[in-house]
Amino acid sequence: MKKSYLLFVLCSVLLFSCQSESETITLNLDNSFTKAAPLSSLIERVAQYATSHDNVLDDTSCFGIKLPVAVTVNYQAVTVNSAAGYATVQNIKNQYTNDNDEVYFTFPITIVYPDFHEVNAANQAQYAAILAGCGDESGFKEIECIDFNFPFSINIYNSNNQIASSIAIQNNNQLYNFLQNLAEGVIIGIAFPITLTTSNGDNMVINNNAELETAINNSIDDCGIITPVPLVLSEILTSGSWYVSYFYDSSDETNYYNGYVFNFNGNGSAFAVKNTNTINGDWEIHTENTYQKIEFHFDGSVLEELEEDWKVLEFSDTVVRLKHESDSGSDNHYLNFSKN
Repeated sequence: MKKSYLLFVLCSVLLFSCQSESETITLNLDNSFTKAAPLSSLIERVAQYATSHDNVLDDTSCFGIKLPVAVTVNYQAVTVNSAAGYATVQNIKNQYTNDNDEVYFTFPITIVYPDFHEVNAANQAQYAAILAGCGDESGFKEIECIDFNFPFSINIYNSNNQIASSIAIQNNNQLYNFLQNLAEGVIIGIAFPITLTTSNGDNMVINNNAELETAINNSIDDCGIITPVPLVLSEILTSGSWYVSYFYDSSDETNYYNGYVFNFNGNGSAFAVKNTNTINGDWEIHTENTYQKIEFHFDGSVLEELEEDWKVLEFSDTVVRLKHESDSGSDNHYLNFSKN
């Protein structure tokens, strides 16, 4: 049986007014998701205002600096009008090893946050106060190597009030903020097909959630994500305990791993604990072609679905995202570990 929701909204004076006598909103269960789903985060990272590509100027991914902007670097004045100007600033920094490489802005400047909200900084004191309010950075950054083509529609079902609706998404600003503001209990589904454009200008027609997730993940492989400080995966994994925050094998099976706490030791041993039950195992990182891969082995059959040759998509201090690619490419599995 096809898994889908047919959500009928009957319009009458007893419920609410609408232009047509009735409206049907269709949400396919396999292609629906909530704000908590990893796909939601991936879409947000594609749609957000880019904040890490200009770190050579502001040294933070908390916000970006709106161009054009005039700066002084090692006593050299530069007007940055486009992304090419970032390379100019970096080249000036690289000229000598005995200078401070500080970037001084000519104020006022405009700061832009991931949600496209803009704030003006009139002077250095205001800028310093804004920068101090950013806090620590530990999450993933924007994904710039792929773009959505607009407009497209998203169908919505709010389980709290049992109301179905649809919204036309016109741009990245609207898409990012729509996802950011999704409430608990709201289920959404993109009205496929949609079109994405890659960094080399190719258009891709996307027909479902699985294709969308694969396309975004592949774009990360293609161009990489800027990381201010190089991280070492083995050091990240051995620095604390972890839980499975996402597991996809033909369907979302994350709930199967609820309650398990994973520890990865520096000697290659591992163990998973749930309640009073401990499952021992081991882990290993190796390089295949240009990618890191990681393998897990656990005693018994309870965790055997984790025993794959996982390709490392990306990782931060708090999240490790993995993918197992089938030979045909049509049955990919995804595994995310998040730090407790």
